[in-house]
Amino acid sequence: MIEKLRESGDKAFGFKVSGKLTADELKAFEPEIERAIADRGKRTIGILADLSAAKGAEWAAQWEELRFLGRFADHIERVAVVGAHSWEDLKAEILAGTVLVRSETRYYPSADILHAWHWVKTGDAGESPGVRIVPKEGLMKGYVPEYDEV
Repeated sequence: MIEKLRESGDKAFGFKVSGKLTADELKAFEPEIERAIADRGKRTIGILADLSAAKGAEWAAQWEELRFLGRFADHIERVAVVGAHSWEDLKAEILAGTVLVRSETRYYPSADILHAWHWVKTGDAGESPGVRIVPKEGLMKGYVPEYDEV
């Protein structure tokens, strides 16, 4: 199940995943995030994903998430992931879709959710910056292929 968090506002949108995420649940929830992005106009938004009660995701849901990130990557400036399993495992999952992930992404333990909200809303990491998973410029910025022709 996915639910919008009440702390969501003008600058940031948060949601909590409980149980095992399915592609149908993700598709049904997508319009909520689309509305939040549309309400910001040309200004970017921060996203907070509370995964403290998540039990994983179906493969189809993971593909759906990558498709979504690809469509809206230019509108999402910061992503805070809160309370997932270990941040190292989370990093491996996120880096699998690095071509699509261009926003700065940080991991926060569940106890630091207020710091995560502050960061996604303001960009100020403050005293509890979380663990940076993807830098602000994205992993592909500045990449120059070694060759242009095959």
